[in-house]
Amino acid sequence: MPRVHGVKKKKFGCSLLIAISLSLIFILQVEAQTTAITLDGQFGDWLGQPNVLDEQDDAQTNHSDLSRFYFANNPDQDYLFFMAERWDLGSEGLELRLYIDTNNNGTTTESADRIIAVRYHPNPGGRTNVDLFDGSGSFIKQLANRMNWGESGKGGKVEWGVPFSDLGIMPNQTIRMQLFSYHGTQVSDTVAEVQWSPANALGTYLLVFLGSLGLVIVYHKRREMR
Repeated sequence: MPRVHGVKKKKFGCSLLIAISLSLIFILQVEAQTTAITLDGQFGDWLGQPNVLDEQDDAQTNHSDLSRFYFANNPDQDYLFFMAERWDLGSEGLELRLYIDTNNNGTTTESADRIIAVRYHPNPGGRTNVDLFDGSGSFIKQLANRMNWGESGKGGKVEWGVPFSDLGIMPNQTIRMQLFSYHGTQVSDTVAEVQWSPANALGTYLLVFLGSLGLVIVYHKRREMR
């Protein structure tokens, strides 16, 4: 009997190791498809990141006609990153506002919600200013001042970021958000609303580990009942 019990333990350990190894391999393969986002005015690191496409010629002006809105966060970094792209690769500036429903209740006008205001101008050097407001429009803080986070010369892309703490959210918390461009004080264009649950790598690994462990335990419990 002790030998049989020892064999069961060994099989359980092997099964657990295999399950975790396969899970980690899957995660590494997914992470290998994307590169960590860096706020530097270079946009190759956005390749493969989730995004929303917006149709052309649906804005008040060409320079405020949005084409794509990207969003991402890096593993083990409590920071959210965003990138907007317009159809017109011109030299005119771009005014953006990202409305974030932090508690996912269908409104962005509460004090717990956030508005990120972005002002981007290709000249000089893709200059970018970013300010943070609560949902009622009250100023919270400046996130960036004259940073080179956009394409320079004739450009159409700009990126920015904000810490989880400034948004008042936790990793894996579901939020809603919608990006608008402005022409003066009037809305010019908008992309479709996005619902997103940003997670850091620790949360991902932990969920996969617990899920793998649970599957192995259930499998062996069922075998013992036979």
